Amino acid sequence: MAEIVMAYSASHAPMMTADPGSAPREQADSFFGALEKVRDKCRELDVQAIVMMTGEHFTNFFLDGLPQIAIGLDDEHLGPPEVWLQVPKKMVPSNAGLAAHITASLIEQDVQPALSYGMKIDHGFMTVYYWLDNSMELPMVPIVLNCTTPPLMTIRQFHEFGKKLGKAIRSYEGLERVALVAGGGLSHFVGEPRIGDIDEEFDNWFLDILAKGDLTDIIDIPNDELMEAGNGTGEIRAWVALAGAMNDAPGEVLSYVPVYEWINGMGVVLYKGDSEAAAAV
Repeated sequence: MAEIVMAYSASHAPMMTADPGSAPREQADSFFGALEKVRDKCRELDVQAIVMMTGEHFTNFFLDGLPQIAIGLDDEHLGPPEVWLQVPKKMVPSNAGLAAHITASLIEQDVQPALSYGMKIDHGFMTVYYWLDNSMELPMVPIVLNCTTPPLMTIRQFHEFGKKLGKAIRSYEGLERVALVAGGGLSHFVGEPRIGDIDEEFDNWFLDILAKGDLTDIIDIPNDELMEAGNGTGEIRAWVALAGAMNDAPGEVLSYVPVYEWINGMGVVLYKGDSEAAAAV
């Protein structure tokens, strides 16, 4: 059976690859240093594939057909479509067997994800993935989530989805070492008068919740209240789903910096893998 040997959540602001030098040096060193620590751990653990969740940015779906959850089922996926992202465009390998198993397992657990062939992987995936493996050879199963366009699944529903996703991954017999990744957030405003604002108070509150491993205060937050921290902040749904998959274990906050030059609160939270967590009990 597969083991989730590591898991982490990270912000995916496009400027982190498009213009990384625009951030203040101290902030950039903190954020990229955290990503380097995650990358080194991935190599040390010899991860065979990653499963990555991020928000849909109308790259694959629009209002005429917008699923709450969609899983890419191909052997490889093309990305990124953004030519200015400073990430090479290529066909990124996936693991179709793992993707199909996750889909079937979720359906058995009363989750109905959309099935996607030809899924494109935009900055939501590629900024974080490129920092994890700049050769872009590590197989990645992409999962897109509707994080910002009402009507939305609740935070609690995404938390439950995460638990079922974790069960699905761990029941796969074709691999031994899988990493789970969430991209998106933290607080940011997109395409509205408050663009450029960052809700540092919300970000620190949310990260403290993840560090404690007690999601009680976030799990029933109304979407209207969440939107007060930014219309893009709903991407924390992916972070909550990942926490659910890791059984709400305490996460290690490797970095948090409010990078106003990137119009985004930037964070990285790392979780112990299954064996490491069990050994620590």
